[in-house]
Amino acid sequence: RVPPAAIAELDNLGNDFNALLAELESWQTHLQSENETLAHQASHDSLTGLPNRAFFEGRLIRALRNASKFDEQVAVLYLDSDRFKGINDNFGHAAGDAVLMAVATRVRAQLREDDLVARLGGDEFAVLLAPLHKVEDAERIAEKIIASMDIPIQLPGNASVLTSLSVGIAVYPDHGATPGALLHAADAAMYQAKRLARGGQHSTGAEHPVA
Repeated sequence: RVPPAAIAELDNLGNDFNALLAELESWQTHLQSENETLAHQASHDSLTGLPNRAFFEGRLIRALRNASKFDEQVAVLYLDSDRFKGINDNFGHAAGDAVLMAVATRVRAQLREDDLVARLGGDEFAVLLAPLHKVEDAERIAEKIIASMDIPIQLPGNASVLTSLSVGIAVYPDHGATPGALLHAADAAMYQAKRLARGGQHSTGAEHPVA
């Protein structure tokens, strides 16, 4: 900034220069805010506000790198909303959106501070638990997530619905050493849970879902 000057012409010039600096700073702040907004939109789901698949996979890559370095475990939970298509078909897309937002809120509330939940697309979600101290911790969190769906979800208007989540669990390094392999294993376990008992969880390698 130019300090005030005793000569009027210089003082006016200094004021103009300072005003120009202020405009440049304001524009720089605006650009920074716009860039942050665009970055957030590119990495987050617009409906639920959760991170999207690309963000999740990036975090999973880093988590597996750290787990390999420090000989730790990482768990991926693959979540799928049961009966979502029926709710969407019977009550409309606004009801489907309400279900997805409720699922996002309830799942997030069951996690530890450093855990991550993302919407992968449609009615599929994924949870990253890193580091994982023991497999039972992943099963316990999965049970809490499943139980959180016992309360009816309020839909637009006066209607409400009950739905459930099927959860598949895969653990690094036992069930996969790469992000793709781990997600695939968790997805397969989720479909097994859905086949055996909707609203249950299934760990890769387990014979029965854990209710």
